[in-house]
Amino acid sequence: MFRRQLTAALVAFLLAGVAMVLLPRYGDTAGWRDTFSPALPPPTGPHDVGVRRMRLVDPDRRDPWRTDSDRTLMLDVRYPADAGPRPLAHYAVSAAMTEFGCLAWAPGAQRRLGLLPDEVNWMFRTHSHEWAPPARGPFPVLVGSPPPGVLRTAYTGVAEELASRGYVVVTVDHPFDAPVVDLYPTRRVIEPSDAVATVARVDADLTRIADIAYVTRTLTGLDPALSGALDARRVGLFGWTGADTAQRTRLAGLPGIAGIADITGVPGITGADTVPLLVVGGTPGAVQDGAGRRARRTTVTIPGASAPSLTDDGVVLAQIARRYPRTDPVVRREIGDAQPLAYRTVRRALAGFFDQQLGGAPVGTLVVEAGVTVDLVGR
Repeated sequence: MFRRQLTAALVAFLLAGVAMVLLPRYGDTAGWRDTFSPALPPPTGPHDVGVRRMRLVDPDRRDPWRTDSDRTLMLDVRYPADAGPRPLAHYAVSAAMTEFGCLAWAPGAQRRLGLLPDEVNWMFRTHSHEWAPPARGPFPVLVGSPPPGVLRTAYTGVAEELASRGYVVVTVDHPFDAPVVDLYPTRRVIEPSDAVATVARVDADLTRIADIAYVTRTLTGLDPALSGALDARRVGLFGWTGADTAQRTRLAGLPGIAGIADITGVPGITGADTVPLLVVGGTPGAVQDGAGRRARRTTVTIPGASAPSLTDDGVVLAQIARRYPRTDPVVRREIGDAQPLAYRTVRRALAGFFDQQLGGAPVGTLVVEAGVTVDLVGR
């Protein structure tokens, strides 16, 4: 009996060793075939960045796609980190995507771009340290909601930049309205095909608003370790901010909301007239008379930018096109010709806008690079 157990243990050990040699070591792929690891630009703020994943369940709402279940969300929370006397390197650097998110998204991306299966490491390292202790706060909070069909991980680099500048940044996945949601820590995966009911777009948008509202209501209870690091009285929203003015007005009416930034690239976004609005995109919106407006609307236009170029996808795809030139035609169709200008502008515009609305910085014209235009309407 002992010999059989020992033999089984040795076989398992050898198989594990073979797997370690054959499988890619995500974030450290040197020497494994020719796998290329993209990289997000490092944050430019004075703070190190910590990250925590968490699942949030609203017991008072049933999921409209699965009415037998309570509405469940997945969050990433990034924040200014301070490990004190312990080296921050003690806390592992997070990957750009969860394992199941990578498996669901990368194969389709590879086929679309004409890549071979092992040419890109889709789980490259980021700049956030998992479960690192938070710095002494409180810091204002930003809640990021990706548009329909986009994962919360598309805002990883943006969230890292904002956290490094002194914000607690919560990015949200909306199950059934995202390609895939991996529910940590159980690793249950939710895909749109798992729905048992059909939900109209307007109802899906109202569910998104309710999701964001629930996140803002429960900020101080998300994690006891973060309760002293965040200031729930100073909150901003970015990413998807409603499909029309009425929805945006509902979001603007949530407690503590002091600014909203739409970075979905949808042209013609209008504000709620109650809180300042930032719109970043590749197409200028309609010029509106500012007379009588109670809140400012700032429009930042990046010629040649597309919606994906305003997320991490833009900067990652641009790197892939440089490494594998045969992918360049497809990449250009998807992200336009504005990289890396578009990504730099998004991060700079969000930081400048929220510094004004939540951080007490003087209100003024955002500093942008040549070719980018800024239009300000209202007071």
